[in-house]
Amino acid sequence: MARTRKSQKRQINPLILIFSSGETEINYFRLKKGDLRGNRNIRIEAVHSNRKTAVDLVSYAKQNIKARDYNRNKNDKVFLVMDLDDARDGDIKSAMKKMPENMNLIISNPDFEFWFLLHYRYYQDNPACREPIEKLRQYERNYDKPDVDNIYNSLRLKEKDAIKNAERLRKFHETENQCPDLHSVSVNPYTNVDELISFLNSL
Repeated sequence: MARTRKSQKRQINPLILIFSSGETEINYFRLKKGDLRGNRNIRIEAVHSNRKTAVDLVSYAKQNIKARDYNRNKNDKVFLVMDLDDARDGDIKSAMKKMPENMNLIISNPDFEFWFLLHYRYYQDNPACREPIEKLRQYERNYDKPDVDNIYNSLRLKEKDAIKNAERLRKFHETENQCPDLHSVSVNPYTNVDELISFLNSL
């Protein structure tokens, strides 16, 4: 009987799993989870993985889900968050073929700090690898990767601006650049972190 009750409860509590190989990403989403603490119908787990390639990240997520007996609810969602600074298109395409329907790839090109930068300004010029961090420090001098605590309040207040800027950039790549595949290292700069944030905010 207890098992049945647990199963029934599980059906109304979809699990949101966020996997990432980056400490900055993990720290950020743990803080974001704190913003959603009042929502009893959602549970977010940021699980750190040292796997670096997209294929490795997909494999790690699948193994972790199986070992912990996750994904027993059709509404469960899995998000894989990664940078594209050292990625290859072949690896990304292979990873996406291995992903089940409820698994989503969340990317930032060149790095996750580009998502932070969009909180302060719109940016579409192709940046060098560490340029987003340097430009971010023009607004947040105390930013010290991978610590997010000292800038998170500012990020939270400017979150709507970041979402708007990310949507504008996506439209730029789709229309003016006519990019057929946004999950490509050549689409730089780019991020779809806004899609994950908007999803979390909608819960």
